[in-house]
Amino acid sequence: MSGNTPLRAVFGDWNWSGDWTFASGLPFTPRVLGSVIDVSRGTNGTVRADVVPGQPVTVANPSIGEWFNTSAFVAPAGAFGDARRNSIEGPGSRLFDMSFTKVIPLSETRFLEFRAQLSNVFNTSQYSGIDTVVNSPTFGRVISVGAMRTMLLTAMIVMSWPSRLTSATPSGMT
Repeated sequence: MSGNTPLRAVFGDWNWSGDWTFASGLPFTPRVLGSVIDVSRGTNGTVRADVVPGQPVTVANPSIGEWFNTSAFVAPAGAFGDARRNSIEGPGSRLFDMSFTKVIPLSETRFLEFRAQLSNVFNTSQYSGIDTVVNSPTFGRVISVGAMRTMLLTAMIVMSWPSRLTSATPSGMT
């Protein structure tokens, strides 16, 4: 848009910025809740599960109903399980955030700034937690979701004063 038209005043001179975030999932540890040994020590949920030999932890197509192979873990036969710490990879994230900004001069030292900020623009589900408690009815399922799309609109008046640079050197400086 060129010229000083009303359309340019409204739709012209906008700045756009955006960023993609791709992250792998957080690690989780398979554990047992309510173990007699654990509770008698005054703690709960610290006993690890046992690994079932020959069973892979990952599944081909993870879903919210089965994020990992629940057959790969069982309650320990003894006091302590043999599952490694952080042996289950949780859901990753894929986010696109962006903003639009328009600056409108009001005078030589003042301007109005409009900004629209959008997080998770494509509104993709950001799974954040999975149930890794072997004796839980939701074992292996996604149990929490992160923030969905959000939008923030702001307007602010910015006032700046012109700097007065002088060529005079402060006394004592050469």
